[in-house]
Amino acid sequence: MEVYMTNIPETPLHIIQLNIANILHAPPFRGLNSPPANFDVYLFPRKPRSTWRSGALTLSTREQGDHFLRLYGGIQPQRSLLIGTTRILFKPSTRSPRVDVVERISRTPFLDPRIAQERAQEAGELGECQVQVSTIQFGWECRDHVYSVEWEKICAATLSFKEDRREFQVIARSLGLGGSRIIAIRTSQIAWVSAAIDQSSGLPTIFFSLSNPPAFETQDILAPLGGPSPNRLPTKRRWSAFDESHEPVAPYVSLALRLECISLEDLDKFHKIARGAHVRPDDFAYDVERRGLFAEHLRQQYADWVVRQPMVVGFQVEALLRSWLLDFKEVLSLRTSIDSLSRRKGKEYTAALLRDFQAHAKARFWYGEEAPRAEDGSELPINTDDPVELFKLVQSRFVYKPMNTALDTAEATSLFYCLHVIVTPTTMLLEGPFPERSNRVMRTYYRSQDSFLRVSFQDEHRLQLRFDRDVDGRDFVDRRVKRILLDGLDIAGAHFDFLAYSQSALREHAVWFVRPFRHQDDRGYTSIIDAAAIIESIGTFKNLAFDPILIRCPARYGARISQAFTATDASIAVEVGQIIQGRDIEDASGKWPFTDGVGTLSPELAEDIWRALQERRRRGRRDKAYPRAYQIRFQGSKGMVSVDHTLAGRSILLRPSMVKFEAPDSLTIEIARAFDKPGIYYLNRPLIMLLEGLGVPCDVFQTLQDNAVSEVQASVESLERSARLLEGHGLGVSFRLTSAMLALHRLGLENLDGDTFWERMMDFATNHILRELKHHARIPVPDSWTLVGVADVHGYLREGEIFACVDSPDRSTLIYLEGRTLISRSPTIHPGDVQVVHAIGRPPRGSPFERESLRNTVVFSIKGRSSARPLPSCLGGGDLDGDVYNVTTVPNLIPPRTYDPASYEPAQKKLVDHDSTIADVADFVAEYIISDTLGIIAITWLIIADQSTEGILDDDCIMLAALHSDAVDYPKSGRPVPIERIPRLKFPTRPDWNAPETSNELDPNKYYESTRAIGQLYRSIELPAVRTADHVARVQRQHLRSSEGDTIGAFLRRFHRRKLDIDDNNIYVVVRNHISGYISTRGPYTDAAVTSTWELLQTYTSRLRAICADHTLSNTRTTMLSEEEAVIGTIVAKCSQPRKRKDLVARMREQTATLTSDIRNELAGEEDLPLVQRLQRAWIAFRVATLKEDQFGARSFGWLALGAIFDAIKEIEEEERTRYVLSFGGFSASSVTLTRASG
Repeated sequence: MEVYMTNIPETPLHIIQLNIANILHAPPFRGLNSPPANFDVYLFPRKPRSTWRSGALTLSTREQGDHFLRLYGGIQPQRSLLIGTTRILFKPSTRSPRVDVVERISRTPFLDPRIAQERAQEAGELGECQVQVSTIQFGWECRDHVYSVEWEKICAATLSFKEDRREFQVIARSLGLGGSRIIAIRTSQIAWVSAAIDQSSGLPTIFFSLSNPPAFETQDILAPLGGPSPNRLPTKRRWSAFDESHEPVAPYVSLALRLECISLEDLDKFHKIARGAHVRPDDFAYDVERRGLFAEHLRQQYADWVVRQPMVVGFQVEALLRSWLLDFKEVLSLRTSIDSLSRRKGKEYTAALLRDFQAHAKARFWYGEEAPRAEDGSELPINTDDPVELFKLVQSRFVYKPMNTALDTAEATSLFYCLHVIVTPTTMLLEGPFPERSNRVMRTYYRSQDSFLRVSFQDEHRLQLRFDRDVDGRDFVDRRVKRILLDGLDIAGAHFDFLAYSQSALREHAVWFVRPFRHQDDRGYTSIIDAAAIIESIGTFKNLAFDPILIRCPARYGARISQAFTATDASIAVEVGQIIQGRDIEDASGKWPFTDGVGTLSPELAEDIWRALQERRRRGRRDKAYPRAYQIRFQGSKGMVSVDHTLAGRSILLRPSMVKFEAPDSLTIEIARAFDKPGIYYLNRPLIMLLEGLGVPCDVFQTLQDNAVSEVQASVESLERSARLLEGHGLGVSFRLTSAMLALHRLGLENLDGDTFWERMMDFATNHILRELKHHARIPVPDSWTLVGVADVHGYLREGEIFACVDSPDRSTLIYLEGRTLISRSPTIHPGDVQVVHAIGRPPRGSPFERESLRNTVVFSIKGRSSARPLPSCLGGGDLDGDVYNVTTVPNLIPPRTYDPASYEPAQKKLVDHDSTIADVADFVAEYIISDTLGIIAITWLIIADQSTEGILDDDCIMLAALHSDAVDYPKSGRPVPIERIPRLKFPTRPDWNAPETSNELDPNKYYESTRAIGQLYRSIELPAVRTADHVARVQRQHLRSSEGDTIGAFLRRFHRRKLDIDDNNIYVVVRNHISGYISTRGPYTDAAVTSTWELLQTYTSRLRAICADHTLSNTRTTMLSEEEAVIGTIVAKCSQPRKRKDLVARMREQTATLTSDIRNELAGEEDLPLVQRLQRAWIAFRVATLKEDQFGARSFGWLALGAIFDAIKEIEEEERTRYVLSFGGFSASSVTLTRASG
């Protein structure tokens, strides 16, 4: 309710607020235990010649307002509010209260106006405090504790702190109207800072050592005159360096900033600023020299040398420079050694050694690893702060054991080893090569993998590019990103051009680049391949009868090209005669296709595809039942194919909705995903918000979350529970921890109390799961599933019916969903995005599902009234080209009401007046990076739904749902959603669940306590303090040291001792006793066998160290990932952009999966190796790992060896059972093969 106030004397606002608070926060307005009510006071501008002011008091409820007016309203009120001697008059307002004000005061706690006033005053004083700077210097922190000035600018500048941005700013003002140049340093970027007197010059200095480069900006000198209007155009421009003179060295020397001040008084001012910024400067001062480590002649020498290196070598050399590990002098000092290695050992060996050296250098120079020691524990007589000496040490201990031949094969399931370049505003970071799932193009040019780059555009923190409102982001993206896309980039002397992207990569702002290379095709012809040749080879995009304007829409053209870059496995080739061109099944009006994106294939072809994929697994699980649905890329088509039992032979049926361009010569079916198992159903914040808005009580979600938390907390009580927990949340998959833990459990080990490595792994797993629950509400729902959608091509289902058959790995029988079923598809954002349908249950007699149950799919009806929409399109605009749907029959989750689905017209395509070129596609990519608003729309919807009393039915939420649909279409339409169209929040204060996980304490000025279900769920979980992480970092540094001091000779002597110091190791003893029934655990073991395993461990350690060093959340000089994090498949460190951690974790898991697969194959030996010998190899590996358990990597290597032991024993037992059946049962070999029913 709004109350009109008049007769207000000239008094500060906070005084009026304080007087009103004294009334509202005392009886009769406030009860004993109720919190102080919030309210809003707004003073209108004083009218000319008026002595008094007027204003509005807004209260959260009408009852409160009526009560206030009964006591204080009218000409002669019962009570009076006096300011000095003046009585303020109150009466009912003629206006309705502003909705956003009511929402804000209803949801945010009261803040004492005196505190707010003090904070504002402190911030103002802090902002006005300026340090006078005479010289700005960027340089290099040398390892002999000298600061080498590599660039400097003598100028009149100031250093100040902006509290609202948590940012130090060095501002150098130009003469005249040239504006000013700014160096902006966020407090989160500061590794350490000092303020001291330079001993040689006597000048007061301030030094910033940064974890990543600052932002370089310029500002128009007239900008401050424009005021804070929200519609004002940006006034700042972002740059890659301070100025043109700084540009050549900025990529290498932007982490160490030294400022020379005018007087001692400036140091006092800086200490005052630092206290306000909660930064503690020390009094350390470097000795200063000008060593010219990045001088122009050195840069030229380097360029002349590196251009002659093979790409794989030059890339790793460049990576050393770009990661701020070595300066140009140091890199050039390694020239002779690198050239010699390349000649003697070859480029692959040299590149691998350089990667290992980089990981060692990070551990030594960045992460604080102490100097390596000799066998007797004494310090080695070398200076490992000297890169040349460290390189020699790494070289002397480097074991090169190439284990994966993917570089030399075009196998359908081979990995592609991809070089990565991260372009930031200031520099470029080089990483890899990382193993990635291949695609159509990479399989074609598998011999030239080092000719391709995956280029990502990110900010200095390795997060997505974001710009403040006052920075012209479009201008910077045009100059930095678009220039690279159009002109290409040079790496180690080689020039790369923009090629294409995949749809998933585009969302991460990543694209493919390629350099020209020679290629010999299958017929022996040699040609030069470049970006244009690759695009031409993919297919035909012009003059398509089914999409005539494709070539005029750059975004759509790029999306069609991206099909060839989708990660796939090639399966088998089909003949032209086996391809059936089908028709889409549509509604009576022809508007809605019920088979949008889905075709069919015969049972024989589905089984042959699965067999081909299975046979390419060297070893491992061989599933008896084949998938009934595949997501494919074939010729120019994309989408799903499901089994149709009426199709004979090896046939595949494609529908027009699947075909996107023409590529008739490509006859290999590429598998993007095989749906061989069901997905787990997880709730998430948008879905919970939607269901709550539809009437599902909060306690339903709370019970599900409480059950999940209880399961996590009980997991450490036994190995079996731990294994099931990891399995349920997809953790430890690369290392197959679940299988190994269950095998140990069967041997009688209840838990591994006292095994610190296991305990730390489970600590990290617990943290990972609880963090997902707290910050994402990722709550598992029992007996509910995520299934891919397909069509009922036989027309059995009626409108509103579905059929779902689930073949769960942990169930012995098939599950059929029956009855009322809630169905949805992520993302959910409109009230009609969830629907309730009827699942028919078991296949009725005589139905097509009795013949073929299409397990692990949800089958949608193709029937409906005239102009009836297909159900998938009602679920957030879904289709059947690979979309997965959440289905549950849990009664409590089915809402009491539903709404009609949203209906939006397709987004209008952005066309050009000519045939699109790759330059047009590059323009689109640059535009996408600056104008991708999908994430902003989604989070704005969720916050407004929380803030508004209307919840998900608020008009702004409905508008955001429509904008979300357009934003989803943007990558294919080319039409962005302008940020100006996105509704503003109801009020600036955000719900507490929206606070970044990096926030330790929530500022009530910024966050309020959400009363929605997701707020209650958020607050009900307390994340355990991960003190383990800090402890593990210290232990790991010790393990990194110990891994350097053992030679093979010393280790062999330890290995062959009769009495070992590991004989009391619980796991070791149990495993030894178990396998003693199969092989002798006492040996004898040949030195060659032990040495080979020891070398395998060293190779594994080297690659694992690189993975841990490469996957920190930012390129900061903090501890690298722990071994335990890599094994579990998580990153413990907090991150302000969770999407970044999710992407990084996914990439890390891909790499550890490749590494562990290579190790398992090496341990298993050749395919025809006798199983007993395979077991002995695994036992030697486990024994080696246990003896070396203090070495980094040895404990996880031991878990791999454990898995190999149990795999070998299982195969031995299966072989013995088969032999027994054949010898005594009188059965044929084929009769012992167990099969599951096809239905």
